[in-house]
Amino acid sequence: MSSRNFTIPPVIYSVVFPMVVGLVGMQFGCSTIRSWETSPTSMTSASDVPAGEGTVKATLGDNGNTNLYVRVKHLAPAYKVHPDATVYIVWIQRPGEPIQNIGALTLTNNLEGSLNTETPYRRFSILITPEPNRQVEQPTHEPVFKSEVNRDS
Repeated sequence: MSSRNFTIPPVIYSVVFPMVVGLVGMQFGCSTIRSWETSPTSMTSASDVPAGEGTVKATLGDNGNTNLYVRVKHLAPAYKVHPDATVYIVWIQRPGEPIQNIGALTLTNNLEGSLNTETPYRRFSILITPEPNRQVEQPTHEPVFKSEVNRDS
């Protein structure tokens, strides 16, 4: 048997090696960036909306506020959940404080909806209820989704 000496051509060191190192570095950089992003949190759904899915994502805004991204899927129209309801309202409530209407979800024909808003609060409960109109000041029906937001942790 003869043995062969295998040598790596200089082009590998000067071209390919830096490309591989660069790609590995880019991948590491991307995963580092993603590590500080907040993933959406699944909301707890009520038993009367078993197919519904809800998520909430809370991130730090430019001005120090909390940016909220609320998404729902497979949610029946509000009137099918409660006969007098025409809209879904998103509420936030801090411990010991009154609940606040922060906006309405508008459902598409695909039974999906979203609300993007911001709040100065970092810790609060978030609820979604079917309501008779957008101007309600208190929930009149039980929540179809709920979750806790804690941007301090």
